[in-house]
Amino acid sequence: MFDDAAARRYLAGLAPVAEGSVRWLIHDQARHWVSVVDTALASLRQDCAHVLSTLPEEDPNDSLVEAIRAFLAEGPDRTPHVIALSCALLMQGTGDRETVFARIQSGVMATLVDAEDVVVRPVAA
Repeated sequence: MFDDAAARRYLAGLAPVAEGSVRWLIHDQARHWVSVVDTALASLRQDCAHVLSTLPEEDPNDSLVEAIRAFLAEGPDRTPHVIALSCALLMQGTGDRETVFARIQSGVMATLVDAEDVVVRPVAA
């Protein structure tokens, strides 16, 4: 189970996020793996738009979840892909790009992967 309090303590020890960037935490429960990545907001917008443009019409959320799991299985070099897919998963939930990016910029986002689900949400304050 993901522990928001422990994540906040860990994140508090990191340098601040650079101007124009966002911080994303990825937690894969099955692999006992956590990664924290800072990514440029402008490139995330482009990557997210690209992912959305390639989604199948049928079961897009299932496709995103499967792709996130597949990229995590390939290793930490694929974290930029996981972040773009996570952004697209958020977009599927709201449909409003500006709302999603306002949420992303409001704090540290987390992609939480366990056996049953993939959840994308902010790390609780």
